[in-house]
Amino acid sequence: MNHPHHHVVIGIIATVLVLALAGGLAIAYVTHSGNGTDDAATADGTAAIDDATSASGFPTITLGNTVVAPQEYVTALKTQRAAALNHFKQQYGVSLSSAGWTGDYDGEVPYRWLARQTVEALKKRHAAYLIGVKQGLVDDDSYAAIVQRMNNVKRNNASAKAHGNIVYGRTTFDIDSYISYETSALKNSYTGDESNPGMSLTDEEVQAYYDAHDWTVEGVDGKAPLDQVLGNVKAQMRSERYDALVQTKADAIKANVPWKQLYQFTLQQVEKR
Repeated sequence: MNHPHHHVVIGIIATVLVLALAGGLAIAYVTHSGNGTDDAATADGTAAIDDATSASGFPTITLGNTVVAPQEYVTALKTQRAAALNHFKQQYGVSLSSAGWTGDYDGEVPYRWLARQTVEALKKRHAAYLIGVKQGLVDDDSYAAIVQRMNNVKRNNASAKAHGNIVYGRTTFDIDSYISYETSALKNSYTGDESNPGMSLTDEEVQAYYDAHDWTVEGVDGKAPLDQVLGNVKAQMRSERYDALVQTKADAIKANVPWKQLYQFTLQQVEKR
C-alpha cells in the first residue's frame, strides 16, 4: 500500500493554534452552561432564514435523532456549491455558472449531486459533534445549540473586551467560521487526550508511520530524525485516526431524506443565485 508523503516543517505556529482553539472552546462550554437561550440566537441565523426556507418547501430531514434545520442546510449548501462547481469542471469540463444545474452528465445531475454532497457533509459535521457530546465537550449537536453557543461566545467576548480583559483567539464569528472554529477545537481536544479511543500510540506504530513518510525540519538536509519530529508524527497520526473515526461515525448515521423534495428545494436555491 502506497502512503502519501507529508512534508512537515516544525514550528510553534501549530502549537499556538491548538492552544487558541482549545481555549476558545473552553469559553464556549462555560458560556453555554450559564446563559440559556437568548434573543441573539434568533438574530444570528435561526428565525429569519427559517421563515424564508420553510416557505420554499424545505422537507423534514433527520440524521439519526437530529432534525436538520432549514438554515443549517442552506449554509452547508453554500459551502458545498464550490465543490460542485469544481467536480463538474474537472470531471466533465463543464462550467455550471454558464451551463446551469439541470444537465445530465453520465448520469450525474449537478443540483442532485450537490444535494447529496451537502447531506454527506452534514453527516460528517454531526458525527464530529456527536463524538464531542459523548466526550462531554458539548451538550448538543443541533444547529440551534451551535448558534446559541456562538452567540454566547460573541456576547461574552464583547463583554470581556468592554471591561478591558484579554480575549484569546477570535472575538467575532459568522456561523460558517464558528462551526469551523468549534469543530477544529473539538478535534484538538479529542486528539490531545491519549486516553480517548484510538489516540494511544505504540512505539512500533510511530516508527512505522515515520518510516512511511517524508519529514523535513528547517536547517536539516534530507529526512529529519524521528526525535526531532516526534511530536509532529504523533499529531499527524492522531489527526488521521480522528478523521477516520468521524467518517466511520458519519457512515453509521441513518439519514431520512425525502430526496425528491430536497432536490427541488436545492434547485430553487442554486437557481436564485
